[in-house]
Amino acid sequence: MSKERERRRVARLPIPSRLSGPGLEEHQVRLLDLSPAGARIEHIRLLPDWSLCYLDLPPALGGIRLQGQVIWSQVAGRTTLVDGKRVICYRSGLRFSELTREQDAGLTAALNILKTAQAG
Repeated sequence: MSKERERRRVARLPIPSRLSGPGLEEHQVRLLDLSPAGARIEHIRLLPDWSLCYLDLPPALGGIRLQGQVIWSQVAGRTTLVDGKRVICYRSGLRFSELTREQDAGLTAALNILKTAQAG
């Protein structure tokens, strides 16, 4: 079976982050995409659409907490955990909401860090 050729110019680097919110216990997610308006994450627990959540960026990206809302969530496939257990993996889109000036500045700084890393 042949592999499809990668079309991206720069490889994506999934970034470990944390997600929490009202009714959601804190858990690890992988940050796949980040923009001024929102993020795309990968995780192993189903997130209800329209639920409020908090995305904590890792210290390397400023360690800021961003408030958002789950806009969509879908099954992405299966993944294997460290203990060897196979589980369903989900991807979700988040839209940031009600960011303070500090959070907005922190998000801008995080995006600049990522742009610099991609350019290097």
